[in-house]
Amino acid sequence: MKVIINPMNVLCKQAIYDRNGKVAFYEVFIQDSLTNKHPEGLDPLKATTMAIDTITELNPLRVGGGKLVFINVPAIFLEASMFDLLPPDYVGIELVENRRLSNELFASINALLKKGFKFCIDDFGFEKIDYLPLLGKCHFVKINLKKSPYDMEELKEVISILKNLKKGLIAKNIETKEDYQLAYQLGFNFFQGFFLSRPIRVRDTRTISYLKTTILRLYKAIKNKDMKSIVDILEKDIGATYKFLKFLNLAYPTKIKDISKIDKVVRDLGLENIAKFTIVLALSEMFVEEDEVNLWKRSLFRASLAERLAGIYAPHIKEKAYLAGLFSLAGEILGQKPEDVVKELMLDRDIAEAFERRLNEIGFILSLVELLEDSKNEKIINRVSKIINVDAQTIVQSIKDAERESELLSIT
Repeated sequence: MKVIINPMNVLCKQAIYDRNGKVAFYEVFIQDSLTNKHPEGLDPLKATTMAIDTITELNPLRVGGGKLVFINVPAIFLEASMFDLLPPDYVGIELVENRRLSNELFASINALLKKGFKFCIDDFGFEKIDYLPLLGKCHFVKINLKKSPYDMEELKEVISILKNLKKGLIAKNIETKEDYQLAYQLGFNFFQGFFLSRPIRVRDTRTISYLKTTILRLYKAIKNKDMKSIVDILEKDIGATYKFLKFLNLAYPTKIKDISKIDKVVRDLGLENIAKFTIVLALSEMFVEEDEVNLWKRSLFRASLAERLAGIYAPHIKEKAYLAGLFSLAGEILGQKPEDVVKELMLDRDIAEAFERRLNEIGFILSLVELLEDSKNEKIINRVSKIINVDAQTIVQSIKDAERESELLSIT
C-alpha cells in the first residue's frame, strides 16, 4: 500500500501560550522528519497544500484539541479555494511571504474575514511596506525578538502602537528564560519558542489518493450540469468518495447524517459546492500511483458485486451495500479500519453495524462478496446461489458484470 506522499515530511504543531502559561492556540507547519526544518526544496505553496490536506483528514478540532490552529500561508495562496474545507472556529491563517499584494488578494482576505477566519502576520515590522496594508485585516502580529530591527526604545514604541490598534502580540523564538522574561515585561500577550515547548509531530503527510481522470471527468460533468455523471464519477473512486464525505463533514456538517446514498448528498449540496470540492481536490494533487490501481479496482469490484447481490437478495439495501463494498478495503487503502472510516464519514448506521459485527443484511452481503472474490469455483458459486435462492448463472453473470465495471477504471 502506498498512501504516504513523502515519508520524510511530517505535520508538526507548536503551542503558543498566553500570559498565564496556558496554551492559547497552535501553529502548524511541515517539517523534514530528519532535519526538523522546512523540507529543502519544498515550495511554500506545496507545503501549505500538504498541511491543509493532512489537517482536513485528521479534523482541525482534533489537531488543536479545540484550540485555534494557525496554518502558514503565503498571501497569494488565499486566492485559491482550499479554505472552503476548513472551519474558521478551529483554523487561523498566518500570513507569510507577503510580496505580491493585489486587489484580488484583499478581496479574498475580506471574504475569509466574513466567514470568521482570524489572521496573524508573521515577522511583523513597520519597515516592511508590504505588511502595512494587511495590518488592519489581522487579529494577531508576531515579532521575532532575536531578529528585531529595532532597539529597545523603538520596540517599546512599536508594541505600544500595536496594542492601541488592539492587535494580539505574539513573541516568537523564545529560547531562554531571559527571552521569556523580557517578552513578558514588554507586554506581549502570547509566547512561542523552544523554551516553552518544542514542535510536536502530529502525523506524516500521507493523504488519501484518487484517480487522475476523476478531476477532468468531474469538471466536464459540472460544466454540463450532469448530476448523474457526478454521482457516477465519485462512486467509482474510493479516494474521491472519501475526500468528498470529509469535505461535507467539515464544510457542511448540517448536511451529514446517516448517509446511505451518494446521489442524495450530491443533489442536496448542489453544483456550486460540488465545483468547490473539485477545486479543492485538484489543489491537493494526491493522485493514486499506477501500482496502487489494483486496490481501487478491487474496491470497485466489491462495491459493484455487493450492489448486484443485494439487488437479488434485499433490494432495499442496494445503495448501502455499494458503499459498504467500496469501503471494505479501507484497511489496505486508507490505513484505517472500515468501521472507523464509516463512523468518521457518518455513513448509515447499518453500514457501521455490518463492519462491526456482520449481523445484518449488509454484513451478510459483504461475507458473500468476500467468498466469491477469494474463491470463484463452481462449488462456492452453487452454494451462494442456494443461499440467496437464485440460479448459479445469475451469480456468474453478476461476477462478470462487477469485473467488467472495475476494469473500466483508468489512471491515465
